Amino acid sequence: MRMSKETMARHHDEIVTAASRLLRERGIEGTSVADLMQAAGLTHGGFYRHFDSKDALVAEAAQSIYENLVQGLATKAEKLGEADAVADYVEKYLTRHHVSHPGAGCVMAALGVEAARQGADVQRVFANGTQRTIDKLAAGLSGTPAERRVKAIRTLATLVGAVVIARAVGEGALSEEVLASNREALALAGPRKR
Repeated sequence: MRMSKETMARHHDEIVTAASRLLRERGIEGTSVADLMQAAGLTHGGFYRHFDSKDALVAEAAQSIYENLVQGLATKAEKLGEADAVADYVEKYLTRHHVSHPGAGCVMAALGVEAARQGADVQRVFANGTQRTIDKLAAGLSGTPAERRVKAIRTLATLVGAVVIARAVGEGALSEEVLASNREALALAGPRKR
């Protein structure tokens, strides 16, 4: 029985949504096509109707995550202003909740190390998404355009690195210390434009 275009599109979106969460929770290598399809509530055999390969799905899922991130920053900037949107992002990023829930968190902290070992398509998505994130962060920082870019790169690298380390050492005093010391470092660096 043939599926309608609407059903195919809905299933495609369900797979990407499930992959967006599951890949961040388990990693690229720790997640099989069967796992992804099961999480989407679909059969394993239907995967190749939607994607040429697992890499193609990883790239699309990462693209979707980055789109949501950049759109979220833009929406926050409309409500709070650019500087306060960046400050809010930094504040929420370095939390126990973010560390403990990778499936709903930052794609860079969850998959950045693995992305370095993936193909060109996945790396291109990460490069483009990271560039767009840097641009959104830079908009909320003070200084010349070149200074804002450097500050944005430092801020993003500090955020991602802190969460990677906080996750790697497990929950406990060291993890909390990593988060707190980086919150303090970024507060001193002053992401607000004031």
